Amino acid sequence: MRGEQESRCLDRVREHLYGDKIRFFCRDWRMVASILERAKPNLEASKFPDFVFRDGFIEHFQITASKENKKGSCHKQKQAEFHREMDGIQDKLRQELEQMPLPMKNTISTTSYEMIPPEYSYKMFQSSFRENWGHHICSLKKYTGAKNIGIFLVEYVGPLFKTMREGEFVHFYQLQEDVAMLHFLDAYKAWISYVVFTDGQFCEVIDLQQIPLLMEQAPKDISFEAGRYRESNLITGVDIVDMN
Repeated sequence: MRGEQESRCLDRVREHLYGDKIRFFCRDWRMVASILERAKPNLEASKFPDFVFRDGFIEHFQITASKENKKGSCHKQKQAEFHREMDGIQDKLRQELEQMPLPMKNTISTTSYEMIPPEYSYKMFQSSFRENWGHHICSLKKYTGAKNIGIFLVEYVGPLFKTMREGEFVHFYQLQEDVAMLHFLDAYKAWISYVVFTDGQFCEVIDLQQIPLLMEQAPKDISFEAGRYRESNLITGVDIVDMN
């Protein structure tokens, strides 16, 4: 349901609506862009959907390429654990500096920490996409508001996926080339009009009515694999004499 992450995601999409980081696979892309611009947060913040407009809704959800459990994705759990650890280290360093006896040493020290990422795979990406999609479809079926135009805003969180051909990198993942996932989405075109897919770098807006054409045009000799995820934190300790 609507919160900061939902609003942040839609805001990022809006920032790139007329730029080169978004691609539309729609019959009327300007109409879809207008919807994305004018949609308002649902005043019933704890209920489906996240955003509404006169003729329909936008519902946001995140997917992953790591394992998921009752606490969510292992990727987000690892991130949260890493951030807590970094906060603790910074607090400890701050306390040590505050308690350090004079005179100061006139030193600057830096230490780098890196998150140990979980396992990622295309198979887990597919599983997360399907399971989260199905969960939100169930919520949609109970929704009694306007739904002439239904939009699912799907945000992938994790390492960028690579499109590969014969072991060589072609470009980063594009949903419009993923025949397996397009086939899955095609079964829901009676419920959903558009899917907006973003990985935090790029964005695709796909009209589900266009999926048969996209599947026909998609390359047949490509595969997908997760890239390397890296998150690090550089902590600097400054111990300098105040000359004033």
